[in-house]
Amino acid sequence: METFKLDKKYILAYWITFSTYILFFLVLMLTMGYSYNAPLNHLWIRRAGLVIFLGGWLIWYLGRKKLGHQSVDIDPLGDVAKKIIFPSYKKVHIKPKKIVSDGIYKITRHPQYWGTVLFYIGLAIALVSIPALAFAIIIVLPTHIWRAKVEEKMLEKLFGAQYLDYKKKTKF
Repeated sequence: METFKLDKKYILAYWITFSTYILFFLVLMLTMGYSYNAPLNHLWIRRAGLVIFLGGWLIWYLGRKKLGHQSVDIDPLGDVAKKIIFPSYKKVHIKPKKIVSDGIYKITRHPQYWGTVLFYIGLAIALVSIPALAFAIIIVLPTHIWRAKVEEKMLEKLFGAQYLDYKKKTKF
């Protein structure tokens, strides 16, 4: 089995996007229920938020399920624990045999990222928080776009022309 090492910029992108999730929930919890959120507090707007939330989760799930064991997982807490218990532990990433380009990956190269962004936007709308909605659009969305670009550079190194061809066929 061929292995590879994760790009340091990809690991940084992971941690930054992970941090935005924590900050999003902090903003959401601190801003729900205030009167300045009134423009979102209409039943149909909240229902639309719920639909966007569930749609985002579904897109994320379909992407995750399609990748299966080929997903490059970063398990920071598990890796830290293993390193403490087993000092010689080194995480090995096995290079996927091929690019997943069917199913939802025929439509988008990053369904998990786009699904996550929609999830947070929908959650902010459904739970009536304009600051959390703004945070999702201004912070969560751009960090995921950046992470997707970083990931694509890593995939170009791993797969070369095969990935470049896939990029041409599939938008965003």
